[in-house]
Amino acid sequence: MINSILSQLDKVRNRGKGQWLACCPAHNDNSPSLSIKHLPDGRILLHCFSGCTPDEILSSIGLTMSDLFPDGGLGHFKGWEQLKREAEKKPKEETIDDQILWLADAQRKAGRKLSTEDMKREQEAFRRVHGNNKR
Repeated sequence: MINSILSQLDKVRNRGKGQWLACCPAHNDNSPSLSIKHLPDGRILLHCFSGCTPDEILSSIGLTMSDLFPDGGLGHFKGWEQLKREAEKKPKEETIDDQILWLADAQRKAGRKLSTEDMKREQEAFRRVHGNNKR
């Protein structure tokens, strides 16, 4: 995957083993500001010194965050759909509120930010399970 990413970037320069600098495709970049690192475990790290997010960078070259992981991210983070499937496998005696709390926690542990709507669902579920204590 690293070769696929590098082939879509301009002014790619090798900066050492598994490290490159290139023009960021997410903004009008004439001087390379995108750092790319290919880690020994297969993960790929992107950092734009002008402030573009990895999502913006990847979107501009037709890729997604899962493309930065050797196994599509399943070993490092799990997509929302997979987390939902795992929640559905949990014992039936758990309530929907328990599952909402579990999913929100799993999303955070995976380094993903909850939407405003999901945070509201989480807070409501927490109140129902634990009383009026705020989360």
